[in-house]
Amino acid sequence: MATTPVNTFQVGWAALYARAHNQASPALIQKWLRVSPEQANALMGELVNQNIIKVPIAGSAAAVQPMYPGGGVPGMFGKTKKAVETAKDILDTLVEEDEADEPIETICETTFEGSTDVTS
Repeated sequence: MATTPVNTFQVGWAALYARAHNQASPALIQKWLRVSPEQANALMGELVNQNIIKVPIAGSAAAVQPMYPGGGVPGMFGKTKKAVETAKDILDTLVEEDEADEPIETICETTFEGSTDVTS
């Protein structure tokens, strides 16, 4: 059985993505690099041979030296939950303040050809 050829650039990009995401699988490599399933499998094999990823278990493998071992970019994604909570609190406060205000009466007296006056 002949192996599918892969080039150095493909291996480099696959290694970068695997280390940045701390995972790799043929499906992910195929998506990341837009290669054929055969090339994705060949790239997985090359990443294992170069000790960039561990031996795959159930088709997926973790990086040997991930860029972000904690699962994300340091100092950035850990604050996402706090930012969402703060935004929710602000929106809740605005809604409460809006509900406390007196209702605004709107009157539309604009007429268009063929229409009648609308008052609400």
